[in-house]
Amino acid sequence: MIHGKQIPVRSCGEVLTRRRSNHLKEPHLLIIPSVPVWLQGKGLIFDRKFYDGMALYAQKWPGHVSCLMETTTSPLPEFGAINKTAQELPFSCITIEKGTLIDAEHLKGASLVLASGDSHDQLHISRLCRKEKIKCVYVIEYIPETRYQIASLSTRNLLIKLRRFLYIWQYEKKRVAAFLLADALQSNGTPAYHEYKRFKNNLLYFDTRVDIQHSIRDLELEKRLDDLSQGKPLRLAFSGRLIQMKGADHLITLARMLKKERLPFHMTIYGTGDLENEMKKNIQLHQLENFVSMPGAVDFYTELIPDLKQKIDLFISLHRQSDPSCTYLETLSCGLPIVGYKNKAFAGLLELANIGWGAKLNDLDEVKKIIIHLDNNRTVISEKSRASILFSRLHDFDTTFNNRVNHLLSTLEQ
Repeated sequence: MIHGKQIPVRSCGEVLTRRRSNHLKEPHLLIIPSVPVWLQGKGLIFDRKFYDGMALYAQKWPGHVSCLMETTTSPLPEFGAINKTAQELPFSCITIEKGTLIDAEHLKGASLVLASGDSHDQLHISRLCRKEKIKCVYVIEYIPETRYQIASLSTRNLLIKLRRFLYIWQYEKKRVAAFLLADALQSNGTPAYHEYKRFKNNLLYFDTRVDIQHSIRDLELEKRLDDLSQGKPLRLAFSGRLIQMKGADHLITLARMLKKERLPFHMTIYGTGDLENEMKKNIQLHQLENFVSMPGAVDFYTELIPDLKQKIDLFISLHRQSDPSCTYLETLSCGLPIVGYKNKAFAGLLELANIGWGAKLNDLDEVKKIIIHLDNNRTVISEKSRASILFSRLHDFDTTFNNRVNHLLSTLEQ
């Protein structure tokens, strides 16, 4: 059941079927992402999620599609990288060295530029586009609160913290100025949508990698819920970077609290990060080996999604910051309700749909009480599991992508 205030999302067929004027028959879409590209011999190595999105833009956009990307020498991700030659790409890729200032020459020939509003070095793009008579749309995810949260957690040195706060404040002023010159925004998650709602043509969307094909099917969900009704130990899970901002440092503490309450459960923690070794030591120190497992980084489509669909009852999300993590929608696509801290992103989802339970930030005792209550009221888990998959189907990858493309096309025609 979906409840609460509904925020309008454009129909996926609204613009794609509309007849366009002659001068827009072959519009050139230029995308400037925040993610980099790796050079390896004659090949280009892309983040898999970004590449899949670009390939889909090339398929759905009624004209030429290209991207402008900084190169990097940072380590490749363990999973999710794809190697392509320039000839194999369904789009054009222009590479620039890290730190290169993007100028009008880089935008030459573009009809519309889709830029990253989170990247400090792209906040001049809307001014360039205005001068060159090119449409400009920014994608925005982080709100100032999230940036301050990250800065606060990244250092204990008060002077460094204050410097970072000043830096954030200064660039937020530049961001606001950039958005005033832009033709539209695409806001990932309710925090960004509400933070920048005063700007024109603002589209709300929820980021996800999961399409209908990979979402849990009704029979799969009912089988898992039947297992849940048998009274077996609750199966809990977390997936993501094992860092403080994602609340990974609270996961083992929560497991200790549940064990102390003699709750039968098992928690699987997927992912790697700075806290991984410390978490493993604490599992041994507090004799949690029978309660917690840490399989590390696993492939998203072949391991993580199947596990979440078949082997987990509740997802635990102790994110402290209010970023619109794609984890939320990807978890819901598995028919998994979420127990978590009510940061602005999760609280915004709870206002839109009946998909989980929230506690105040850092209130682990409340999280523990919610889980214990749910163990004794498993039909409530089943109800919210069904509501989770219904909400995720309204915002699956294909629907979300079509809405975003339509929004760009409608902006181009204005």
